[in-house]
Amino acid sequence: MSRVSKLWGCGKVLCPSLVLILGINLAARAQNRPPQIVEVYRDYLKPEGVAANRKLENRAEQLCRTLNFTHPYLTIESTFGPPEMWYFNGFESQAEVEKLRREYQQNSRLMAALNDIVQRKVLLKRAESTDEFARYRPDLSDGDHQWIMGRGRFLVLTFFKGDPPLPGTVFEMKDGSRMLVRTTQMAAEARALAASAGPNAKVFRSYFYFRPK
Repeated sequence: MSRVSKLWGCGKVLCPSLVLILGINLAARAQNRPPQIVEVYRDYLKPEGVAANRKLENRAEQLCRTLNFTHPYLTIESTFGPPEMWYFNGFESQAEVEKLRREYQQNSRLMAALNDIVQRKVLLKRAESTDEFARYRPDLSDGDHQWIMGRGRFLVLTFFKGDPPLPGTVFEMKDGSRMLVRTTQMAAEARALAASAGPNAKVFRSYFYFRPK
């Protein structure tokens, strides 16, 4: 559940990634290609906090369904190493980000409910969450391995500088570092891809993909 973004004047929150009331046509178009802008929100969890965090994320998903959150978002969780849960929010433009920011601030019931969840998560984390925005780099991405948000059971993610360590979809962060996303349906293939990508690569499984009704 994306939250605590500097983007929002309210200081904390971002429904499982912070987006609100997109048009149906725009959402459908975005789901057929990589997002032009992606928000990457990361929770760094204590091992004993994983189960409780999942329950809170399930609750957040219910709140988004009942309190008019109409934009898709993706939640993934690490498969090995220190537990992490990541949340992706996709955008087509900066103008869309700003539009959604305004609409989100107007949804006071959702803001209050998600802020409560944010506070309950504090004791479950081993480190402060991070929240970053990155832009799609089609010139560095591989067209045969495009990441379409919500597709793929397993995801290989790695941060790098320079050339991509393997074919996939590349995004560039504000500091110039780059993030590669590669999806697969099989855990063994994901592990093999991560091994070939280097020591910074991690394997995640899709926890759930929120699609508004």
